[in-house]
Amino acid sequence: MIAALYIRVSTADQAEKGYSLETQLSENRQKASELGATSFVEFIDDGYSGEYIDRPALSQLRDGLERKEFDMVVIYDPDRLARNLAHQLIITDEIEKSGAKLLFVSVTFEESPEGKLFYSMRGAISAYEKEKIKERTTRGKKGKARQGKLVNNGRCFGYDYDKVNSMYIINEAQAAIVRQIFDLCIKDKLGTALISKKLNNDCIPAPRGNQWIVSSIHRILTNTAYRGVIYSMRQKSTKTGFSTRRIEIRPESDWIPIKVPAIVDEITWHTAQKQLQSNKNFAKRNLKYDHLLAGLVYCARCGKKMSIKHSGNSSDRISYYTCLTQVSTSYIYLENEKCTARRIPSLILDELVWTKLCELAGNTKLITQYTQDASNPIATANIKNTLSKLKETEKKINTQKETILRWFRQQIINGGDAEKQLDEISKQLIEIEITKKSLENELTFLAPQTSVADIAINIKKHFKDTQYYRDDERRVAIRAVLDKVAVERIDTTFARNSKPEFTVNLKFL
Repeated sequence: MIAALYIRVSTADQAEKGYSLETQLSENRQKASELGATSFVEFIDDGYSGEYIDRPALSQLRDGLERKEFDMVVIYDPDRLARNLAHQLIITDEIEKSGAKLLFVSVTFEESPEGKLFYSMRGAISAYEKEKIKERTTRGKKGKARQGKLVNNGRCFGYDYDKVNSMYIINEAQAAIVRQIFDLCIKDKLGTALISKKLNNDCIPAPRGNQWIVSSIHRILTNTAYRGVIYSMRQKSTKTGFSTRRIEIRPESDWIPIKVPAIVDEITWHTAQKQLQSNKNFAKRNLKYDHLLAGLVYCARCGKKMSIKHSGNSSDRISYYTCLTQVSTSYIYLENEKCTARRIPSLILDELVWTKLCELAGNTKLITQYTQDASNPIATANIKNTLSKLKETEKKINTQKETILRWFRQQIINGGDAEKQLDEISKQLIEIEITKKSLENELTFLAPQTSVADIAINIKKHFKDTQYYRDDERRVAIRAVLDKVAVERIDTTFARNSKPEFTVNLKFL
């Protein structure tokens, strides 16, 4: 008779129950010999949890059962087979179908309704104990997080870990790199790929000692730790196998905020999120066609943004910058008057502006004629009016904040409700502050522009050796020096291949 001996042990099992490999092997062999086995085939899973069915040795045993190679299967204890009741029943059924007998060393298993019920009960109890351990662990983590302590050391770049206090301490050398990454995203408007390229070219040390990669840059720019908060209990990790996991996001109401030292301020962090989204939107718009000035072109006649539209078929396609009033559905439905500005061939305008910028980089004296005051009284008045309304809204929200704090002190509302409302108010105030900064920048744009000297420095910085630039690098260079391109077509020709004439006004950052 051939006996299959299945042995499983994990580190915890050896420590808690004494289920060593040697003990199980010896007992299983003795049991099989007593029952008349003449040869043994041993299947050993060393260090594998009984929670999952995909174990190497167990899979080999099940393959052998399918080929009907064994007369009996000997296991030390039912929970060595599996801790999950459903898994126990699946494997038991496979053993019975193969014609083999299932035998345990530690308990007597009879193929009767009572015996199977007892076996099922043991499996259910084992699964229950496992869930109790999980629940106690989760409860302990929540308690630690509510005390304002980190549950574990996530090895967050920019910080050292204070094990005694379970808290991060800013590592100034690494924090300087984090701030540089945020500056490259916000001020230079670089995407994650170009940021990683620049850091690698400058030999800036990466978190793991290797080269910077796009995913590392994205994780840093989106990590809330750098604005001073880490959310514990945000994710739920569920093992789906010995080496596989499923990550799920818990409901936001379950998250526990933990305050940590901030490396950048709230405004900087939220501005970076907006820039990342802008980069993402820009990338989506240009998956098929490259447009150097996409998102920067404005109609000089009405001041509205110009979007990209195409004409012709795929083999003879021509792209145009077209005034938004002529293509936006909101203007169609609201019956607003459309601007009469002519559309601008994108390829011609792109090359015209690029050539001009390269020319300015080589002769900065020419910049003076492009730095005239672009003041627009109507636009300025509208922006100032919007700023005034935002300040009024900000004042009302701050009043709400003071009211909630007073209610909390008077114990009218509990700490949890107060924290949720204050967190929402904080988000609203940050959004208002970002909008105010954007509008203030717009006012600066409409007012007299940056000095010629500063513009010259910026152009020289981003337009060195442009003959070696790839398309993506050309777009980055454009966005690092230009805020807007105001354009209007002034020629009177309408033929498809005619030479258009433009008035172009470059607005520098």
